[in-house]
Amino acid sequence: MGCGCGSVVKLLADYLEQQLRPDVRAELEAHLEKCPRCLSQLRTYKSTVSMLRSLSDEELPPELRLTVKSFIDARCHHN
Repeated sequence: MGCGCGSVVKLLADYLEQQLRPDVRAELEAHLEKCPRCLSQLRTYKSTVSMLRSLSDEELPPELRLTVKSFIDARCHHN
């Protein structure tokens, strides 16, 4: 994987959704053990995803709902 911090950030969504191959996951976890910055990024990402999932559509302003939907659509591997 050649695990620099930039490549770690790109894998966080798949890591949280448990969609990484076992070898890539192991490499990522090894990097997270040694890199407080990436671990902090993972925790922030995880809490943001958790917060967004807890909101109902009615609680989001329409423009934010569209932005979040566009972001999720661009990031998801499935529709």
